[in-house]
Amino acid sequence: MQSLLGQVTGVKIVGDRIVVLSRLGEKGLDHVAEAIVILVDADRLVAACTVFRMCEPSVRLKLLKLCGSERVNRWRSSDDPQVCKPLDRALDAAAHEALGSKKYGEVRGLWPWCSPATRKGVATLLPRLTVQMLSKLSGDELVEAVRLTLECGRELGTAKCLVEIPLLLSVVDELKTTNPLNTNLPRAATMMSMICLAVDELSPGADEGELKEFAAKLKGMARLPELTRDLVNGCPDIVRDEVLRVAVVQAAAKESPGVCVTHLLGLAALSDQLGESDADRLRFHIMSAVSRLLVRWDESVYQAHKGALLVVLATQDRIPRGRFLSSVVGKTGNTVEKPADTLIQFADDFRRAVDTDDLRTAALLIRDWPYPEFGNPARERLSEAVIDKLAVAGYKAELRPFSFMVLAEMSTDVEQEEQRSVALQMAVVLAATGDPECSQFAGTILSIVFPMPEDPQWAIQWIVGEPKPDIVGAIPTLMINALPLLCTAELSPELDVVLKMDEGQKLVAEAAMDGFLNGKWNNANKALLFNALAHRVDLGPALPAIKTTVRLEDGGKARIEQVLDGRPLTALKELEGWRMFFNLSAGQVQHVHPWARGWRFLWIMLATKTAFLKEPMFMMGAIAIDAAAADGLRGGADELLHRLKFPWAQEALDAMLQIQVDDKPLLSDDDLQNVLRAMLSDEQLGRDMFIWMGQVDDPIRKVELHAEAAQALISLAGDSSPCRFYPKRRADHAVGEMVRMFEFRLRFLNIGKDVETKMNKDAKTKAGKKAWREISSMFPPSRREMEPGLGQD
Repeated sequence: MQSLLGQVTGVKIVGDRIVVLSRLGEKGLDHVAEAIVILVDADRLVAACTVFRMCEPSVRLKLLKLCGSERVNRWRSSDDPQVCKPLDRALDAAAHEALGSKKYGEVRGLWPWCSPATRKGVATLLPRLTVQMLSKLSGDELVEAVRLTLECGRELGTAKCLVEIPLLLSVVDELKTTNPLNTNLPRAATMMSMICLAVDELSPGADEGELKEFAAKLKGMARLPELTRDLVNGCPDIVRDEVLRVAVVQAAAKESPGVCVTHLLGLAALSDQLGESDADRLRFHIMSAVSRLLVRWDESVYQAHKGALLVVLATQDRIPRGRFLSSVVGKTGNTVEKPADTLIQFADDFRRAVDTDDLRTAALLIRDWPYPEFGNPARERLSEAVIDKLAVAGYKAELRPFSFMVLAEMSTDVEQEEQRSVALQMAVVLAATGDPECSQFAGTILSIVFPMPEDPQWAIQWIVGEPKPDIVGAIPTLMINALPLLCTAELSPELDVVLKMDEGQKLVAEAAMDGFLNGKWNNANKALLFNALAHRVDLGPALPAIKTTVRLEDGGKARIEQVLDGRPLTALKELEGWRMFFNLSAGQVQHVHPWARGWRFLWIMLATKTAFLKEPMFMMGAIAIDAAAADGLRGGADELLHRLKFPWAQEALDAMLQIQVDDKPLLSDDDLQNVLRAMLSDEQLGRDMFIWMGQVDDPIRKVELHAEAAQALISLAGDSSPCRFYPKRRADHAVGEMVRMFEFRLRFLNIGKDVETKMNKDAKTKAGKKAWREISSMFPPSRREMEPGLGQD
């Protein structure tokens, strides 16, 4: 850190002291920011404050931006008075300096990090905006001044903000009338758009009747002038999108549907007169407004004006690609083709599903519809329908914020079953939308209505019904019958709900493993299970536990010596007996998501003829490697990866790297990084890994593995989370020793330049060369270096 600050003009390093000759300005600010980042990462927050206060108030905002919001937020959230008070004073000085210089944008930039006292002080001192004052500001400065005025009003409370808004509206009126050529209209429209947004955000409480009435009047007063091409072009670019959005919102809010459609058609015509960027913005907002009308209008109004909306949609078929999901079909150039008839058909289907209480179909329409501006209002209406259904069943629910409670307990078993079934159905509907917010709402319902361990089984029985006899007349168990059905695309929302229940994951994992161990699944069912469950259900707890004996090595570390109880391994080896029946054609199993724990091991047992699995220790190694690949934080800890003697884990990794699923590696690049990070979290395990890598015969593969190891060390350095094997230590506690070992091995194997070349060619590690050299410089070689062959038992 001293070397960084020593490069800054005005700073001298005297022994172990830093002497500042004068306040620091722009020059060398990047070095100051690096020093602060180092101090924050080291939890030296008081020292970071000292360095921050060494800088002129005018450059402190820029300094915060250079440090990055993550570090600043961590620094700012400290409750230590020795940190808070100096930082408050430094930010207060910066905010008042910017305010005195009329740099309103800088004040707003500092605003989130300023203390409440500073914000109130700025709000009190901010001069009232006038036409004369605004005339001296550029377009961007005008925007920042108005935004800061509204921000200050909100800081002082709703009532104060409601008083401030009419004053701003009077400035807007004055701007409209003071210039006979209307050259101030763009500025007036700019201000009005921001005022409209502020009014929409105001929410007086239920007991503030007068304020609510006043806010409603203000909303009626805050109206944009009619937009023209010249007016839009005259607005500052940073606020132009807001101007266009407010114009569309106000057009869609007209009380008469006929007037609403007329205004939207006028705006649609305007979009053809604007530049490409502005036209795209306006068309997007028109599409969003129309989509809301399509799902929110009453049926009679919808049918009466559907034809007019079709005309509006027909003019808006070409929309910028960036606004929509990348999976949309029909893309050409930078636009997405959206036939108006198709959109109207979606609205018809959705409205029909909601009106007939087929909410699950309505949810699936939302999930499969590729245009989010239509999905958002449809989701709102569907949520309202779900809440209404829950209310009839005796529940009280709200979406924002999430709340759910049981209002009425049913007296009979039949009534209770019916009430629970409604909650389950509505959770399925919410999950079927594919929306994270709705999924969270579904989870809230399930946690309250279905908290018991037996609830997932009740839900599954309600979803699929009682098992029926198979072709030989035998009746399968509930889970053996139900699990393949739940894994089909048709019942994916129901599976989502089961897995959200407290014991749902465990029940499904145990059923899946039971079916594999006892040969209950045919090939079609196996494909269904892998595709639906492998990326989301942890099989680890369902694998038979393996008991081992241990011996103490030098230093007292227990290393697994032999299997004590062979029965679990015998059960696992029974999987090999079903290998002859495992015959999945290419493409049946899609390895597109990272698999959860246990599934890689299961694939090895069923799909590959790997000789090492005959050895119990190597089988344990495969289980441990699978766990580490699945979980970058905790993986391999419970499976005792760090307790396995050389070369069990290393040879298991070697074999797994050569296995494929659907022409893709069983261990993806991310999986391999997780495994290597785990191995480098333990010194002995890291030593063993480097020895194994050096013994790889293929020179190209040897270089690739060492390049991956370098990347794992880069990502592990600075990781302060708990170590997976030793929770009281940091994850990076062994990085220094591992770096020294690694560099020694590179010299011993004479592959350092090849590894560096590989890292430079690989896009994933393109920045790796510089990062590696930074890490390497932090851990210079020690006298104790790893000798070749060390670590082999």
